[in-house]
Parts: sequence; C-alpha cells; structure tokens
Amino acid sequence: MMETSEIGYSPNEDQGVQAFIRTLNSLRNDFLQKIKQYTECLREKIFLISISSISLLIVLFFYTFAIYLQPIIFVDFNKHVMSKTMLKPSIVSSIQEPYIYSKNQYFNRTRKPSENVIAFLVASFAGDIRRAYNPYPKLGEKLFQLDERLGDNKITDIIIFHTGYPFRADITSIVHTTARNVLFVNVDHIFYKFSPGFDPHIRDPTWTQKGKWHYHHMCYFWFKQVFELKIIQRYRYMMRLDDDSGIEGKWPNVFEIIAKHRAVYLANMRIVDFEYVLPGTKLVRNLTIAFIKTYKITPQNPDMLAEVFNHTIETPGYWNNLEVMDLLFLRQPRIAEFTRLVDESMGVYLYRWGDAPLRFIILALFANATQILHREKLGLAYCHPC
Repeated sequence: MMETSEIGYSPNEDQGVQAFIRTLNSLRNDFLQKIKQYTECLREKIFLISISSISLLIVLFFYTFAIYLQPIIFVDFNKHVMSKTMLKPSIVSSIQEPYIYSKNQYFNRTRKPSENVIAFLVASFAGDIRRAYNPYPKLGEKLFQLDERLGDNKITDIIIFHTGYPFRADITSIVHTTARNVLFVNVDHIFYKFSPGFDPHIRDPTWTQKGKWHYHHMCYFWFKQVFELKIIQRYRYMMRLDDDSGIEGKWPNVFEIIAKHRAVYLANMRIVDFEYVLPGTKLVRNLTIAFIKTYKITPQNPDMLAEVFNHTIETPGYWNNLEVMDLLFLRQPRIAEFTRLVDESMGVYLYRWGDAPLRFIILALFANATQILHREKLGLAYCHPC
C-alpha cells in the first residue's frame, strides 16, 4: 500500500518532455537551414555587387585619368580669388538669336549677307521706355556718316545689337537713313548674364557706370558673347563702332586693307587702365602667366606682351570703341580657351577687367606685329565722344 507522502510519477510526462525537445531541435534545424540558404544567397548577391562595383571603379578610374590628363590651371590672384579652371579643347559656341528684324524684311525683299559687318551695341538700361534716353536718333546720324565717309560702296551690313526694343518709328527712321542692309538683333537672352558662379546680389562693383553692372555687361558682351552669336559667324571681318564714336573724313575700304595685309586687327589709339582706379586690374597678369605656362604658349608679339607686365599700376589696351577684327582669328580654339579661363575667373565682374586690355593680351599672345594695323599710322581720323 502506497504511503500518502510518496510523489506520483507517470511515464507520459517523460514522453511529453522528449516530444518538446524534438520540436525545439526541429525548429532549430529548420532555422539554421534557412540561415544557411539565406547566407548563400546573400553571398551570391554580394559577389555580384562586388563585381559591379569593381567594374564601375575601373570605368571611373580611366575616365578620371583621361580628364586629368588635360591641363589644370590654378590661378592664385594674390589670394584675392582662387580659381581652379580646367581647360578643355574649346570651340566657340553658337547661340541662336530669338528675335531679328532686318531692313530686307521691312521692304519685303531678299538679299544675301555681305562678307563683312559693322556692329553697334545699343544696350540701354531703360530698355524700350521712350521717355528715357533714346539712342536711335543719334545712331541714325552715325549710319548716315558711314554712308558718306566709308569707301565700301555702302555694301557692308549693319547689325544693331540691342536690349529692349526700338519703337516702330525708330526702325523706320534707321532703315530710310542708310542704303545698307540693317539688322536689329535683340540680345536680352545673353546680355544680362554673368560669369558662371558669380552672384551679383552679394557683391558690389569696384567701378560702375549707367547702372550697377551695366558697364561690366558691355565688356563681357564685346569680349566673349558677341563671338558666340550665330548671326555673326556668317561674316569674315567685323568693325565695332560705339554710338558715341565716329569716323571722320574719307576712309578707304578698311576691310579690303586688312585683308590685303593679311592682318587680323585694326587698332585704335593706345590707352591704359589704372590699378588705383580699377583695383584688381593687375591680377589679369597672373591669369595670363598661368595660361602661357600651362599651354606652353609662345607669344607671337613678346614686346607687346611685355607692356602688360612692365608697368606697376597700368594695364594697356587699345581703345576699342572703334576696332576692326578678323572673326576667324578670334574664334580659334586657343583664344576660346583663354576666353573661358577669363570667364571662369569672374575677373570681368570682380575687377572690371575691360574688353580692351583683354583683347590687347590676346593680340600679344597670338598675333605678330605685322598682323596688327594702326588707325593713326594709316592716317584715318576718328572722334570720341561725338
């Protein structure tokens, strides 16, 4: 007879424990199997990702290597500005003008463009507000004088680059004033642009005239933008004439003269920009030296280039409110690269580097002395302001 203090025992309890253990072992084995399968799958994916990453790195390496084979110019402008500029083989871009109106359209006729062109820039900060200064009556007088004084048989096209829009009466007056074909080309789409990276809101100009950045825009246009316009690329030679300047007396066909002498430029009188008037003007020397060294440029006119460096506070130029240029010469790749370097340095807007000294440097680098004709030596009279 069993005592009441003895603990009861059943074989079913042992079987239950063993079943529970077997269930745990089964779950553990299933879990480990799944972990193993997932690890193998993940290993395959990691392998594929690694191969893709290595391939991408190889491609990036060779791309970067190819890019850095090109010259890199570091220009330290006396720590005023540091410009890291990578120059690539450059071709002058072609910008389509959105709005062009010509004398041929006015008279509903067709006529081929001339070989050469005379260009004006009428960039009024007032746009087409008539009660502000209206430049077109005075411009009409200049065109009449050209017909009377320039011996080209009145065949050279006139292009009037303008911001805003002239009134119909102004257009009518202009087209009836001259026997030449006149083209009105709006440049609002480019004229008010700045060098890449320049913020006109947070900076003030070191020198200004007719508005905060107006004069800088004018320099930028004649140094860079005008050569990118599609319409200008149909011509061989271009005379630039500002509306406050003029030719006096009888002039021969200067386009024929420059072609006969195989020249690339007809220069006006020599001028200088002073460092104390335009702080930062001298910094263009650092950029020029960097460009020469990087591209191993042999200056074609070393005496002329020496003038850029031999004066403490002066940077020379030709007063280019009147100039005649060989457009093919100025669109060559090396000059386009120099132009881009200047553009990326932002020197035109930071220091008001003028188009006159910049053109002077380009001529010193790429044109020999015989390729530059001089208005004064040719005995051609000129006036400014007039």
